Amino acid sequence: MEEKENTTMQPQENTDEKVDAQPQETVEVIEKEEPGSNLREKLLEELNRRKKIAKEADEAIGQGKGILHLETPIKSGSGDVEELPYDFMALTGLEFTDALDSSPSPQQSYNITNRQALSLFAAAAAKQTASLDRKDIVERIGVTDAVEAVQLATLFFRASSMAGRMRITKKQ
Repeated sequence: MEEKENTTMQPQENTDEKVDAQPQETVEVIEKEEPGSNLREKLLEELNRRKKIAKEADEAIGQGKGILHLETPIKSGSGDVEELPYDFMALTGLEFTDALDSSPSPQQSYNITNRQALSLFAAAAAKQTASLDRKDIVERIGVTDAVEAVQLATLFFRASSMAGRMRITKKQ
């Protein structure tokens, strides 16, 4: 039996979408304040905190595209599939919500279940793999590969949730 090298995920950088960490309103308020003002310092601290969060979110979203090299190939009509390219950013809103609706959860809105994460990964991989659909991947993926797929989807989901919250402007 040939020993197979255990290769895992190879994320690819995704620079298509970056989080806007510097809302225009905040910049205008800072520019109007006098140097040394307490409000100015507080706003600058908040701006720096948001930039840090946005940078972390951008880095995690950059992991949203890559290739998962399977330890256990998935049988397909056209042969064995040994790797699954995935791209979470290629999903539509409907595909995203369908994956999350695969397992309704009473959890908080910024967490997903393992079943939802696997379904989300499968949707992202199926969109990049012509010979398999989401259901094929969910039903045929091996356990060790599923663990990695769940981790990838969970990381992406949390990062995109964080990035989404950063893009929401709250008017008072």
